Amino acid sequence: MIKKFFTWDFNLLLLFIFVAPFILGESYFFDTINIIGIYIIAVIGLNLILGVAGLISMGHAAFFGLGAYFSAYISINFHMNPFFSVLISCALVALIAFLLSFPLLRLSGYFLALGTIAIGVIAYTLVNGGGDLTGGPSGIVAIPEFSIGNFSFNSNNGNFYLIWITVLLVFLLSKNLMNSKEGRAMKAIHSDENAAATFGIDVFGTKIKIFTLGSTLGALAGGYYAHYMLFISPEIISLNASIDILIMSFLGGLGSFMGPVFGAFLFQVIPQISAMAQEYETLIQGVIFLLVIIFFTGGVQSVIDRCILFFKHKKGNKNTHNVQV
Repeated sequence: MIKKFFTWDFNLLLLFIFVAPFILGESYFFDTINIIGIYIIAVIGLNLILGVAGLISMGHAAFFGLGAYFSAYISINFHMNPFFSVLISCALVALIAFLLSFPLLRLSGYFLALGTIAIGVIAYTLVNGGGDLTGGPSGIVAIPEFSIGNFSFNSNNGNFYLIWITVLLVFLLSKNLMNSKEGRAMKAIHSDENAAATFGIDVFGTKIKIFTLGSTLGALAGGYYAHYMLFISPEIISLNASIDILIMSFLGGLGSFMGPVFGAFLFQVIPQISAMAQEYETLIQGVIFLLVIIFFTGGVQSVIDRCILFFKHKKGNKNTHNVQV
């Protein structure tokens, strides 16, 4: 049982959490690593919806943004601890996603994609035109940071451990879900809805559950983002933001355990590297993303899976040769 728990991906995340603070110190990249952690949570949510269940969602940033705005508004106006405001915002977004899923998930394919885009556009319009309630185009400032009593998570290390331990917990949640009976039902729906229904799977009910859960994880990431950045604007809820999260999912590998981790890392780190080229920055980013999507359709995770299979095969051949000798 312990061996199954401490798998290579879990060990890799655990090692990163232990080692990263000592390597990064007070460098500029510490902030980037924390942002990556926040987006990993959001991408895991989209990965469950799109990568596992096969539901095309093009408006995931709507739930990310709503989670951020709800939590920011509650913590400021009701003087509530950010930990509680994030939980309440997640509950509110879960309710919204649950109610929206009834009409939305009756659609499929391109129509579902258009429906989720419409949700994103509506959410952006409401937030951008919300006046004093949302801050309008100027957004919300002076958002309180995470704290427990007199202790405030205002240091790089404090935020790092808070964010990345949450990443580890959400990763374990998603992995256990994907390996569970519900996870197998989602994969069956992704492959063939009619066949899944024939085998007694509640197709519509399973879709509602996974859409609600994935959207709630997006809201959790949004809440963390608001109380980490201490400022939010309508840009985090825009269509471009949804496309960014979608690209992270494809880069890492849809439907895989570590795909969201690798995808978020690549998406955030590549611009840091390409920025050194200044006027060629956008071109370099575009070429790299295009090469990954064309030649590695399964994302970074597929490359790692191939490497693991190659070494296992090589090791197996070596053991067979030794037996024959």
